[in-house]
Amino acid sequence: MSDRLLTSEPQTLVEALTYIRAGGVIAIPIENAYVFAADAFNRSAVESLHLIRDDPADQAASVMVPSITSVRGLTASLSEEALILAETFWPGKLFLQLKSNRSLTWDLGDGGSLNQFMVRVPNNDFALALLKETGPLAVASAGLSGRPALREPGEINEVFGSVIHLICDDGALDLALGSTVVDATAFPHRIVREGEVTNTQLRALCPTLV
Repeated sequence: MSDRLLTSEPQTLVEALTYIRAGGVIAIPIENAYVFAADAFNRSAVESLHLIRDDPADQAASVMVPSITSVRGLTASLSEEALILAETFWPGKLFLQLKSNRSLTWDLGDGGSLNQFMVRVPNNDFALALLKETGPLAVASAGLSGRPALREPGEINEVFGSVIHLICDDGALDLALGSTVVDATAFPHRIVREGEVTNTQLRALCPTLV
């Protein structure tokens, strides 16, 4: 079984960082579920993440970063509208779909064919502390592809303990609405999925959203 360490213990962050830098896949808490996380620029690690979840071919992982500043080096463009949304709702449950910077060497699982990625800053103290040390992480919900994300460390250990390196235990997480997704790759920007951040909240800031 994988190591399972409490997020309240300082050593857990050290261990998580060690595994990420070594190309491992770990489970970390975000707001209301756990995600599998790997170094976004380590192709082997990202491939392992997808294999663990039994993802279909060409499915891209999402990306989490510690701040808006981190996004600027990843995207080819960040519109004024996207910046307003990020400044308002990050850290939080809003994914922005952005065009990738052509200089990036990552492969999130799609072979680079999509030329875009989904990114957000999570609202979880442990995840943010880790991201500040690692930089961008490729993430996907801690569960098999197409199934709900697991919210209890014991369940993750039971199902995936033999194939991931570490579970950062933040306890059982409460069920809540998922993340909202806004496609900011073209104009007008488009609301792809309404989640915890509502359409009304989004359009109050950016009336041109469709």
